[in-house]
Amino acid sequence: MSNYEFKITINFLSYWFISSGVENGAYADQITLKDRDGFPYVPGKSIKGVFREAFRTALKSGWFDRFRHDDSMSDEEFHDKLIQLIFGQNGTVDGYSRDELHAEGLIHFTNAEIAGNARSKIGKENSFYLFKTVQSTKINKETGTAENKSLRTIEVAVPMHLSANVSVTNPFMENTLGITEKDMSDILALFDSVSSLITEIGGKRRRGFGRCLCSMEII
Repeated sequence: MSNYEFKITINFLSYWFISSGVENGAYADQITLKDRDGFPYVPGKSIKGVFREAFRTALKSGWFDRFRHDDSMSDEEFHDKLIQLIFGQNGTVDGYSRDELHAEGLIHFTNAEIAGNARSKIGKENSFYLFKTVQSTKINKETGTAENKSLRTIEVAVPMHLSANVSVTNPFMENTLGITEKDMSDILALFDSVSSLITEIGGKRRRGFGRCLCSMEII
């Protein structure tokens, strides 16, 4: 199987938030993750995480049942093994052995960023326009009023388009599933459909943040 290169486009439809883990005094209790020029981005590991979950949803819906060559294998076992083959295992393995490559998986994501031409038009001196602060309070269920000292301010990014690159390498195809190179090509051909299952990215999703449309194409 030849190496594959994909482009992911993330179209945020609402304010979105990737925590930097940093506070900024009176400005905000939580700050959005930024690059060295002050532009917001989504880390590749975060994109890989949401794709992994979308892929699991597709598996449970039977999208990839035809690639199960061992009928004695349970659905759960097949799902777990196929996810591990493509996305890798959680955790790391010491050294540079074949096991480490399995732990890493076949698919690799770059950070999702604003396209270069858009970045140059905005200019890093104006990157602060891409953010705003929103406030929230915790409501007491019994009284229906805001709890004392519960006011929180977070910095969020405004709706925008981001793009990332994805590479799928094939250092070896030995696996316990009997997945062939043709199988893997067919599986990858369904990844755009898998990307359409991603509707939210980032933190505060239960509060309406991070709503998005996601698409993927071979480049």
